[in-house]
Amino acid sequence: MRAILSVAAAGSAVLLAAPAAAQYGAPPPPPPPVDRPGSSAPGTSEPTSPAQLLRAVACAIGRDASAGTALLAAAPRSSAERSRAAALLRTAQRCIRSRAPIAASAAHARGAAAEALYEAQFSSAPTARAPALAAASLPRPPASERQVAAQLAPMYALVDCTTPRAPDLVRALLGTEPDAPEEASALAALNPAFAACVPAGTQLSIDQRLMRSFFAEALYRWSVAQRDGPAAPAAQ
Repeated sequence: MRAILSVAAAGSAVLLAAPAAAQYGAPPPPPPPVDRPGSSAPGTSEPTSPAQLLRAVACAIGRDASAGTALLAAAPRSSAERSRAAALLRTAQRCIRSRAPIAASAAHARGAAAEALYEAQFSSAPTARAPALAAASLPRPPASERQVAAQLAPMYALVDCTTPRAPDLVRALLGTEPDAPEEASALAALNPAFAACVPAGTQLSIDQRLMRSFFAEALYRWSVAQRDGPAAPAAQ
C-alpha cells in the first residue's frame, strides 16, 4: 500500500495529498527483489507475505542472530545489503522448512530482521537515557552506490526523529500483524510525532510496508543505544 503524506505546517496531522515536494525530491525507486542463486530469474517468485516473511526471519534469527546483525550492518540499498539479505532468506527458508523460496526485497528483509532482533532482545521497552541519546548513524555505502541511499536519507532521518518522541507507539506498531487493519491504525497513531519531524510543506510518497521496516530498524537502533550507551554501534 502506497500513500502520499503531506504536512502543511509543523505539528499538523499527516494527510493524504498530492505528489512529493521538491525539497525531498522524487520518492526512491521500489527496492528490487533479492537475487536468489538457483532460482529461475530475479523477481519471478511470488512475493512472500509480510507475516510469513517475518515469521521465517524470526525463526532464522532465533537460531543465529548474527545473520540479522550482519544485514543491519550493511548500508541500505547496497550490494552488501543484497547479498546478506539473500543469505538470511536462504537460512529463513530452511528454518521454517519451506519448499518455496522466501521471496522479498532486501529492504523488506532488513525490516524483518530489525523487527525480529528487537523482539528477541527487548522483551520490555528500554528506558530512555538522560541526557537524551540518539541512535548511531547508519553505515555509509561505497561512493559508487550512494545515489539511491541518498534518496532514502530523508526517510531515515524522519523515523530517527520520530522514534524517540514516541517509542511506545512504534513498539505498538510492531505488535500488530503485518498488513492488518491494526497496522494501519498504529501507523496513524504515529502521525502527530511524525508530523512534528517533517518540515512544513513537505509531501512524501510512502509505502506502508516500508514504513514499518523503517520504524523497526529505528526502534532497534535507538533501543540498543539506550541499553548499551554512547559506545553502542548501529546494530549490536
